[in-house]
Amino acid sequence: MYHKTPSEILKINDEYIAYCLDEAMTEFIYRIENGEKPRFEIKNKDRKDNPGLKMLLGK
Repeated sequence: MYHKTPSEILKINDEYIAYCLDEAMTEFIYRIENGEKPRFEIKNKDRKDNPGLKMLLGK
C-alpha cells in the first residue's frame, strides 16, 4: 500500500530494531491473512491500575 516497511514508516534508525520490527510485522500479517486470530492474555481483569505506566511516569 505505502511501499515502505513498518520501520521506515516509524522512522526507526537502528538497523537491528528495524529488522526485528519488520520481521514481526511480516509474521503477524502472514498469520492474519491465513485466518489466525490474535490472542490477548488478560491476567488481571479486575486490576484498576497500570503499574508499568506508573513506573514510566515516575509515580
